Amino acid sequence: MKEHSYMAFLQEASQIIPQERIYTDELRRLAWGTDAGFYRLIPQIVIRSKDEDEVSQLLKLASRHKLPVTFRAAGTSLSGQAISDSILIVAGKNWEKYSISADHEQITLQPGIIGQRVNELLAPYGRKFAPDPASVKSAMVGGIVMNNASGMNCGTHANSDKVLVSARIILMDGTLLDTGNPVSRASFEVTHRDFIRRICILRDEIRANEKLAERIRYKYSIKNVTGLNLLPFVRFDDPFEIIAHLMVGSEGTLAFLSEVTMKTEYDYPYKASAMLYFKSIKEASRAVVAMKKLVDETGEWTVKGAEMLDYKSLSSVSDPVFLKYKGEVASSALPGVEPGDETGLTAVLTETKARTPEELQQNISAIEACLQAFTTYIPVRFTDRPEEYSKYWAIRSGIFPSVGGTRRPGTTCLIEDIAFHIEDLPEATAELQQLIARHGYDDACIYGHALEGNYHFIINQSFSTQAEVRRYENLMNDIKTLVVDKYDGSLKAEHGTGRNMAPFVRHEWGDDAYKVMKAVKELFDPQGLLNPGVIFNDDPQCHIKNFKPLPLLMENGKGRNDTVSHSQLSTIHSRLNKCIECGFCEVNCLSCGFTLS
Repeated sequence: MKEHSYMAFLQEASQIIPQERIYTDELRRLAWGTDAGFYRLIPQIVIRSKDEDEVSQLLKLASRHKLPVTFRAAGTSLSGQAISDSILIVAGKNWEKYSISADHEQITLQPGIIGQRVNELLAPYGRKFAPDPASVKSAMVGGIVMNNASGMNCGTHANSDKVLVSARIILMDGTLLDTGNPVSRASFEVTHRDFIRRICILRDEIRANEKLAERIRYKYSIKNVTGLNLLPFVRFDDPFEIIAHLMVGSEGTLAFLSEVTMKTEYDYPYKASAMLYFKSIKEASRAVVAMKKLVDETGEWTVKGAEMLDYKSLSSVSDPVFLKYKGEVASSALPGVEPGDETGLTAVLTETKARTPEELQQNISAIEACLQAFTTYIPVRFTDRPEEYSKYWAIRSGIFPSVGGTRRPGTTCLIEDIAFHIEDLPEATAELQQLIARHGYDDACIYGHALEGNYHFIINQSFSTQAEVRRYENLMNDIKTLVVDKYDGSLKAEHGTGRNMAPFVRHEWGDDAYKVMKAVKELFDPQGLLNPGVIFNDDPQCHIKNFKPLPLLMENGKGRNDTVSHSQLSTIHSRLNKCIECGFCEVNCLSCGFTLS
């Protein structure tokens, strides 16, 4: 029956989309069944869309045939959001139009523009794109907004939710709504009167439930993208504002985002960074908590970014200070440190920005004074020279592929993403490090946006045996207990809920909040056809299924899944096997948008 539905859909879709933009062959379906995450599903049909009219017609067609649809931009999401075993609609190439307001304080973007390109467009005006995920050079605007992806500097004050002005969206019934256009709003109020009424009812019910409203405010006081975005219900009265902001972090489960208007951010002309080194991750965390409290005379934070890199992160990039420390530890030259134990060394890449050189120096002096209460491995040294600090930030941006490249051949590189409230940071960070080690992940690393209490941890995992799958499952259960039950933090801070945290959404938020999320999903997508299995999944084990295989390339040309050492592989195959299929390199490919790149 389902096969017949796909055939009927394909026949009708061919009347809408030229055949060269519809893929049904096995090779291209396999290629598009891969994203940067560690899951794989093979779509039945892949369609490269071109404009709003096409997407509108395709959604109406899918709705009529009751076939699930998933949207994809760059495919750099890490939690299985951009894969499908049904219909995959791609909105990357062909979706790159933009316009900048006369005062340069707003920019209107289609979903296929790469984040770094937005920064290049705004740079001549002294402005920048506020959301700043580490993947900004590869990720596209659609994915950045729909995952509420943030990064090193934007925190919760300048993420997509905070800077979004309006959105153009296409609902599952094919309706186009532009929340920033009075004519479109008026039309929608006529055609979707009950829709608006139900949004208002949800808003009023949440506000009447003071405990729930307060929980929502508390949960979003730190980075949090677990589940659907509930903050709009307490931030806005206007139902169209609520609808627009519900798109942020919805991961394609509510509607298609065809265009977004966002506030731009002032780009400070003067910047300085320092790589601070501490002998323990707890001491590094305490220093971050202290720096978080620094504000200037205007009330702005003095420290704009503080990125933590543990010993494994430093080791993966052969950080020279780490190598020096490791040598001293090996020779027992450091008092108070066990010989051979270099696991305590932790770096905090710290950044401050200013409008003038004088203001920048004031900021540096304030940070240095704050750090006098802490013991660093080497003296604190800030640099305002781009040729120096750019190297620090290049190291930080490359941690994920660097650590992935050091994994044992045949294992999969997984990256997780959590957040704690800042006051819990020192104890929670130390416990997280101990928890990961307790499960036997000796090559794991912890790094990330410490100033926001937001950490990523990378583990290299084999899924070749049931025992290894159980080890990963047990780790995730313990992470849930630590982050949610003990510290009431976020299981997903910026990478999106996806499939790997879908089973834990209700646990983190509680029944009342989860009930609201389900009501929103049912309102926007009553048939449950938009990106099923993502955010909402009734299978408690969905996060340990459909793993993406990473077969080894061997000298004889045959792939194997056995775990072997690098020495058993030729040099060329050893290099190829380091690929973690993150897709971050695609933007540099000359064939991008034309072939299987």
